[in-house]
Amino acid sequence: MTPVTFLSLGPGDPELLTIKALKTLKDADVVMVPATRSNEGVMKSRATDIISEWCDDNRLMVYELPMLKDRQAVSLVYDRIFADCVRLYHEGCRIVVAVEGDVSIYASIHYVMERLEEASIPVVQSAGIPSFIAAAASAGLSLVSQQQRLTILPGDADAEMLHQLLSSNHVVVVMKLSQCQEAVKEFLRRNPQTVCHYFENVGTPEAYHTSLSDEILSRQFPYFSLCIIYPA
Repeated sequence: MTPVTFLSLGPGDPELLTIKALKTLKDADVVMVPATRSNEGVMKSRATDIISEWCDDNRLMVYELPMLKDRQAVSLVYDRIFADCVRLYHEGCRIVVAVEGDVSIYASIHYVMERLEEASIPVVQSAGIPSFIAAAASAGLSLVSQQQRLTILPGDADAEMLHQLLSSNHVVVVMKLSQCQEAVKEFLRRNPQTVCHYFENVGTPEAYHTSLSDEILSRQFPYFSLCIIYPA
């Protein structure tokens, strides 16, 4: 039996898929991909967009994930993914679970992976390029240098936390930025000298980057946004 592969797709640019990812997609019988529904009711799957060139539709299983903080609703979808993985594994299928970004970084799909392991179904992780790495590269930044330290926050930043970290020579990456929008903006207002690079939709045609404080403060941070803040 082939282990269930949790395949990292990177931030959004299909050209940033690894060679191993392409080989895995080519060999897969079933590729499970997440999708979300917009406020207008339109279903969209960024994962499908990334892999469409290498994976035909008849091998895709699409799962709609609610973009809510209602973890119970999300857990119900993950229960379905788990059940389908178990069934398909025992049928002898080569299964890929596609994960945007890197599966080891704030990926809630780990819940499914852990349940599969508890059910004695082997799983493997395939690494990908995290969004903040791709963001730094796209802007020509050195993410960290010399004695700087790197801290990654999962959308729970507040102004005092940012002040303490930056005062201690930490470069701070804030992911899930829309969840702490006002706290980050308040910090930037209080500290106008701060060097902050703001990114949206890294690796996609809608990608946006600015380090101008006024522009950052005027933006409504979308779900796929992050920032990199440097110590003075």
